[in-house]
Amino acid sequence: MKYRRQMLTVITVGALLVALSPSAAFEAVAATGDNKCYRFRPAEKSFRWKINRSRVRAGKSRLKLDPELGKVARVHARKMAREGSIFHQSSSQLGSRVTRWSTLGENVGVGSTPTSLHKAFMRSPGHKANIMYSAFRNVGVGTVRKNGRLYVTVIFESRLNPGTRLSMPKC
Repeated sequence: MKYRRQMLTVITVGALLVALSPSAAFEAVAATGDNKCYRFRPAEKSFRWKINRSRVRAGKSRLKLDPELGKVARVHARKMAREGSIFHQSSSQLGSRVTRWSTLGENVGVGSTPTSLHKAFMRSPGHKANIMYSAFRNVGVGTVRKNGRLYVTVIFESRLNPGTRLSMPKC
């Protein structure tokens, strides 16, 4: 994968949109645990704020920060950081981790700050399309910092109450 250097910052991004319906088996499964105990990191909240600011400026509705989507996003960001590169979850993997969904989008990237990565997302037509897609209602953001680099996965979803097969923290 090629890296673009911008003022000593390496930013690499990728976008994916999955517009398929999950199978009935995925719809019926919800995570165990209480999503009220999930805590978003400051960088994750910053991404949501920047995404919502961009959407409101364009006349779109705000996205709700969803704990289950956040868990799926953080697991993937952790895997990218461990491997030292960015890549998307496969459509089947993403579709099996997120339950009760109809349309999913995913942005992934690595850079130095939420601000630099969000700007890169907004300059990319595919990423911006995910951020601005009117049908999306929820967003999950996962960030992991490793060796001075910030890995991010942003998952967008259009249903009111998505879930996950991944274990959520217990209170």
